[in-house]
Amino acid sequence: MKAMTAFIFQREKPSKSHHYTKSASPSTALNKQQQQHKCHQKEKKTTQKTSLISKQMQQIHPSPLSKNIRRARIIRRKTTTVYCDTLKRLKDEDAVLINQILIIRLRPRSEATEFECSCVNNSNIDSIPSVDFAYPPMGSNASNFPPQLFYPDFMKGTVQRREERETYQVVLTNDKAERTFAFCFKFPTLPQHSSIISTDSGISTLDNRIFTGLSVLVLISPYPNEGYFSELAADLVLAFQRDNARLLSMCRDLLQLRLTTSESFDAKAKYIVRDEYGRQQWTRSHMSTILKKIGMENALFIFLNMLAERRIIITGSNVTDVSQTVHALVRLLAPLEWPHGLIPILPDSQIEYCQNPTPYIYGLLRYNLSRISELIVPQNDSSFSPDDNTLNDDIILFDVEMGIIVPPISRPKNKQKIGLKALLEQTELIGFPRAAVCELLGALKSCIPIKDAEKADYKIEKKIMIFYAKLFGHYRSFGQDILTARNRKLFARAHPCSETRLFLNWFIENGILQYFISIQETENDGCCGLKFRFQKVLKKYAPPARINLEGKKRKAAKSLIWKALNH
Repeated sequence: MKAMTAFIFQREKPSKSHHYTKSASPSTALNKQQQQHKCHQKEKKTTQKTSLISKQMQQIHPSPLSKNIRRARIIRRKTTTVYCDTLKRLKDEDAVLINQILIIRLRPRSEATEFECSCVNNSNIDSIPSVDFAYPPMGSNASNFPPQLFYPDFMKGTVQRREERETYQVVLTNDKAERTFAFCFKFPTLPQHSSIISTDSGISTLDNRIFTGLSVLVLISPYPNEGYFSELAADLVLAFQRDNARLLSMCRDLLQLRLTTSESFDAKAKYIVRDEYGRQQWTRSHMSTILKKIGMENALFIFLNMLAERRIIITGSNVTDVSQTVHALVRLLAPLEWPHGLIPILPDSQIEYCQNPTPYIYGLLRYNLSRISELIVPQNDSSFSPDDNTLNDDIILFDVEMGIIVPPISRPKNKQKIGLKALLEQTELIGFPRAAVCELLGALKSCIPIKDAEKADYKIEKKIMIFYAKLFGHYRSFGQDILTARNRKLFARAHPCSETRLFLNWFIENGILQYFISIQETENDGCCGLKFRFQKVLKKYAPPARINLEGKKRKAAKSLIWKALNH
């Protein structure tokens, strides 16, 4: 490109014969001015032509950096605007702990409601998920709670002839991009004459059919905290199996619960009746446990692809492992948030959601992979242009139990985990600074020997926050106007490390980062929350800005000291 530009300027440059001496006649001076004007016009046209050629060449052969910047801008503008405008919830006046209680079971299609049949209309399975109990009665709100979302593997009994007691979490997103969380507990239904509560009227009616199998207890809440609900589940299940009158009484009490920031009131507010016989037991895994299971290298690779806003599918053989892995990976982003598609486990009847061209992270049971084989192994199609693939990047598929990543990444022989060299090569291709990722991997691995899962989770969160602080912690130096077009460029140029400056050129256009920066002045999570902890980390690890808001360079001493201590 430089050679082409130099050639054009050399060809159009005026020769020395166009210049005249001061003793020239007035007519000669006039001719001189005219010729200088013509030369100026030619140079202007040449510059415009060169700029046009440069833009055309960039469109034909875009650099990886410019492609990342363009992609990040398009994704942010098309997918995160609504999320950022409407994710202002969980206020004091909305501190209801539980909004809805459901029990879902499989019912013959002929006995299900018209709405329940429509939810699985592309499935030929005879038994489909159906609402067996609802409090409060749903009435016209039934469409807000499609039962197949809470019993996502309803085809598993037909495909694999077995099911297990499981616990998992489902994320519900409405048309306003507001998220609520459904905590699901699958339990065996005792063979008995069951007294069923009508989902429409709340009137108790006798069901003379004897049935067996599994049902799913669903507790829907605006708070993503599994600890509040796991101990309640056993008591609700026992009440459902034995005494419907007690079940209704418990549900009324639970819907009156309110969440408070006071520890003493919080302890008194929880409605817990412990199961003395231990008949219903569910387990909940910590983030550190999940990351150790899938391998830190694999977890870090998926984490970086989430920051790059890719499409990610997590697969496995059971709902619990897949759902918990999705939630652990999303938690790994904290204090950043995932503003795109999030479905911890896709129902068997909604696999077409994987066709979504925008970023997402979905959980998918392994026996459904054959239905999206063309996405996992796409056919070569020469008709696609670079513009077509701006939002349609290849899907990253990760198998929780086998440790397989698709597209495949080179790894040491006879090992499921990807090697360090392969991970760092992929890191550079995505656009992250190699040294920072290598340091983060070592920091995360240092958390593996910690036996206490709570302490390990805390350490992992801190290591991630240090990683963020070193990369973009200097955003505080630019105030509230950092997201203007001019200040975004200054912010990227202000980092002391050249490798990180290249990374920030595209990452500042990222919707995840921009949303995080935009809420820093408006949200506060107390003296012990993640955001408060992150502010403490920033004070210690954030780099000094090389330039100020006026674009002027600052003294290099602080930057040199920071680089010496942190690299």
